[in-house]
Amino acid sequence: MRVILASQGFTTNKMEKEVAKIVGKPAHEINIAIINEAMYELESEKCKRWCIRELSNIERHIGGKIDFVNFRVHSKDEIRKRLMKADLTYIVGGKQHIYAKLFRDTDTIELIREAAQKRVLMGTSAGSIVLGKQIQSENFWKQRYQISLKDIECQELGIVPFNIIPHFLREDHEKWTKEFLENVLENNPFPVFAITDEQAVSFVDGKIEFIGGKPEIFGKRT
Repeated sequence: MRVILASQGFTTNKMEKEVAKIVGKPAHEINIAIINEAMYELESEKCKRWCIRELSNIERHIGGKIDFVNFRVHSKDEIRKRLMKADLTYIVGGKQHIYAKLFRDTDTIELIREAAQKRVLMGTSAGSIVLGKQIQSENFWKQRYQISLKDIECQELGIVPFNIIPHFLREDHEKWTKEFLENVLENNPFPVFAITDEQAVSFVDGKIEFIGGKPEIFGKRT
């Protein structure tokens, strides 16, 4: 299994280099399949310029074929064909919990798992979070979304045995300080890595490694 949980994708040359190493191809030869449904669920008041920047970074750092896979339009056979043609499946962020529901509604969770087993699977922000374990801290959900864990309709996929907090230390996420996360994630039963937009956490053949430096770690340590 080869999975990469990033915050904002190809923001550095280091990210390009490490992703290419995991894929096993030079970056200019990597073919990529992009999944982007969660961005469309964001409120109209929220500017989507970040998505244009993220896709531009893919074009700048990845030189092979770029494809888009639409889970609401394509058949399961077509989705699988497109994912298996790509070296890297890339799940863009957006509104949280959308992907968990999307993959269940379209009965395609096994295709996401297959992409992690036979190719390389990479997410950013909400596209990363869905690949991890569901955070269990009730205090976390109360503080972040004013909801309870039991109210979440579709929980994350748990493809990797941890999860992330994306955009750590970014100005628009200033509430999510180290001290705040230590408090709300104190009793979480598995690790949660807070990563900046220049960082990622990889899970390759059962081994966790950090890209762009060691993140802050909350919850139960491995």
